[in-house]
Amino acid sequence: MNFLKGLYVAMIMMVFVNLGSEFMLDGEYSAIASWIILMLFLLGTIFFANARFYLQKKTK
Repeated sequence: MNFLKGLYVAMIMMVFVNLGSEFMLDGEYSAIASWIILMLFLLGTIFFANARFYLQKKTK
């Protein structure tokens, strides 16, 4: 279950990075924010893969 919580945290951070880049910084650092969002997406994908692996293992 911790992996699923980590996935949601990564998704929430992606939204806040995007909102902060557009509204607080007026889009000046949108390229940097895009790279941060990409890294958070990859982190979320890792959490998803781990959760899927461990949940399948747990049900058997």
